[in-house]
Amino acid sequence: MQNILVFYGGKSVEHDISIITAIQTLKNINKDKYNVLPIYQTKNNNFIVVSDYLNPKTYTKEFKKFKKVDFLFGKSKIKIGNFFKKTYKIDCAINCLHGINGEDGTLSALMNLCDIPLSSSSILGSSVCMDKIIMKDVFVANKIPCVDYTYITQKDYNLNKDICIASILEKIKFPLIVKPSNLGSSIGITKATTIQELSDAIDIALCYDKRVIIEKCLENFKEINISCLGNECCELSSMEQPINWQDFLNFQDKYQQKDKSNTKILNPDLDDKVKTKIETLAQKMFKTFDLSGVVRIDFMVDEKNNVYVNEINTVPGSLAFYLWKDKNVEFFELIDKLITLAKEKYAQTNMHNYNFTSSVLSDFKGQQFNKYAK
Repeated sequence: MQNILVFYGGKSVEHDISIITAIQTLKNINKDKYNVLPIYQTKNNNFIVVSDYLNPKTYTKEFKKFKKVDFLFGKSKIKIGNFFKKTYKIDCAINCLHGINGEDGTLSALMNLCDIPLSSSSILGSSVCMDKIIMKDVFVANKIPCVDYTYITQKDYNLNKDICIASILEKIKFPLIVKPSNLGSSIGITKATTIQELSDAIDIALCYDKRVIIEKCLENFKEINISCLGNECCELSSMEQPINWQDFLNFQDKYQQKDKSNTKILNPDLDDKVKTKIETLAQKMFKTFDLSGVVRIDFMVDEKNNVYVNEINTVPGSLAFYLWKDKNVEFFELIDKLITLAKEKYAQTNMHNYNFTSSVLSDFKGQQFNKYAK
């Protein structure tokens, strides 16, 4: 039986949403096929295994019973336990971490060092897609349509608030959307229609990040979401249109709606050219950003059928399983595919040569450094 790690939690404002994604994953993974080891990353970046991990209330109080996790670098193994540690050979890891310290490439780096396949994008793709400013810069460089944007830093804003605001309004006119650069789940996002609102919105965003992106706010548009699954090349899910009266879906809309039956439209009525453009752009971005596993890409379509890319989510909430059901892919099958894809990517990566023999060290005499020696 294969040993599969599931990472969740994390030092991130999306910590609680990550727990939900993990619980859904842990409940749907094939237990006859996999021995699952849930690895909870605390808000202090400690990796532990907790009892009663499927109960959401477990994470609302102090942990009294848990086991520590040790990573064995380059061994494809971990140790779990306190006094008597048990060693596990790991076949694959599933990333259910959202936001910084997990989705942003840090877990990809950790698993690379541990020599463990991971069901997530590369360090590069994960980190670039986490940073909205860099992501939009890559959009522009690759002629991927996005709304007008600019950004400010906390340092510049603290030095001269008025100059920063004036600079923003020279480039983009109201209404505006203000976001922390490295964040998700619509946390810290505010719409601004006046200078005072803009100032307040920047203050809110700077509570979460040192860099803030300011975008032109589209009005009367449709948000369209699509999921991609693969390595380099990808297959596409059905499209979905979230419904909301506001200008963007806030945290409560996304995660705390008791009745979600009227908040989403599966396979929305779109012009065929719009559908084709969304699908073409999704496949282009998947390859451009070196993505793998399952991702969700969010688009905006205005009244003139212009298509804009909003953002790429490399670890989407609930692993975007709901977008695949219409394609007759059940959650447990999606998890199977993620594990298979992770192993394929791992095998392909290990085909490359990481050794190079040279005479540099044997020939090195160090004379040029002798004058610095004591």
